[in-house]
This record gives sequence, C-alpha cells and structure tokens, in this order.
Amino acid sequence: MRSVEPMLADARSHYASDPDLGRVALNATSWVEANLALELLAEVVPEKALVTLANIREAIKELPRCPLSMALDFERLAEVWELTREDMAWVRDFEDTDGGFSIALLGDGNHCYDIVVRTEHRTLMWMPKCSEDDFLNPDIIDLVMERPAILGNVVELLKAMGLPFYPTFYLSLEDWRQEYAQAVFEEVVNGFGSAEKAEPVREKRTDEANPHGTQVRFRGVSNDGGLAWLI
Repeated sequence: MRSVEPMLADARSHYASDPDLGRVALNATSWVEANLALELLAEVVPEKALVTLANIREAIKELPRCPLSMALDFERLAEVWELTREDMAWVRDFEDTDGGFSIALLGDGNHCYDIVVRTEHRTLMWMPKCSEDDFLNPDIIDLVMERPAILGNVVELLKAMGLPFYPTFYLSLEDWRQEYAQAVFEEVVNGFGSAEKAEPVREKRTDEANPHGTQVRFRGVSNDGGLAWLI
C-alpha cells in the first residue's frame, strides 16, 4: 500500500490554491459536496493532482472514528508504541522537518475517546464537532496537509491498536467517479425527498403559494449556475 505521506506532499501546493474547496473534497462526508468540490478544483488543478486528492480522501474516509475500541489496552499499547503517561493522556512525541509535534490519546482500558495533536502553536482535537458533516476536524485537515508526518504516524498508531486500515487507491479520476456514482445519485435523490417532505410545514408557516417548490443546498455549483456533480 502506498504511504499517505508522499500523497500529502504531492498535493500540498494544489490544496493551498483553494483550501476551502480542498477541505470539502477531502473531508466532507457528503459525496455530492466532495464531487462538486473536485469539479470546481478541476478548473485550476491538473487531473493527476485531482486523483491524488481523491486518494487522500479515501485514506481519510477509512480512518477509524473515535470513540473506538482497540484490540489491546493502553498499558500494552504504551509498550508497543512507546507512549508515556501525561496526566490523563497517553502521549508520544515526534520530530519532522517543521519541528516537533505530539500525539496524545484520551481513553481508558481499551477504549480511545479521542486523539489530540499538539504542535508548537496549535492543539487540535482529531474528531470534528459534527461527525455527520466531516470525517475529521477541518483544522486537522489543514494541519496534515502542512505536515504529512502527522497523518502517517496516526496510520501507524492505528496499526499498533490492531485496527483495520485498508483504503482503496485509484489510478484515474474516472475510476473513482464510477465507484461512487451510485452514492452520489442516492444522496441527491434522498436530498430532494427530504426537501419535499418538509415543504408542507414550510408552506403553513409562510403561506407561500407554490406547493411544489423544493430546494437542496450544496457548497458549490457549476459555471452556468446549475447543479453539477461528477458521475
């Protein structure tokens, strides 16, 4: 399996060209939003880099979500992964080309409640405030793009925990699009269905005349102003 660190390094400059779209492409749980973001990025980012971004998304998507149960307890994990006890956390320090950082684990027994990443200037929780919208804390996405060794070491941590991590990497954007075409379609259909169910309530509250109006909100639109996604 290809290491995630070279992919992050390869995509860093392209991600920096539009971090907002890049964050959606990598981290949004919505396949519609991720596809829209990649389509908009295609205007300024070469296809090879888009494939790399799609594969980074695959790696992020496959990361186990906290809270989680490990195959071993913290005492054993500390021996395997060189953790030290620090107050209520288990911590390991690292060095990369940008300086030092640490990964701290919060939990008890064989249960890990969350992961904390600390650098010289930032302390960030690994998980997002709303897990329905994002795979990880959006600030973590920015950080691992800046410092790929952080994600690389978290992947090694997951292996030490005895947890599965088997992302599928694609050779072309077309292959990736085909893989998730059904997921995109179903999300769009479900979105319109939800809007239609909510419409009668909205009409009663606002006394609007049009009984058939529906609206689905997305983070991006196509150049002509219409709805667009990659299939």
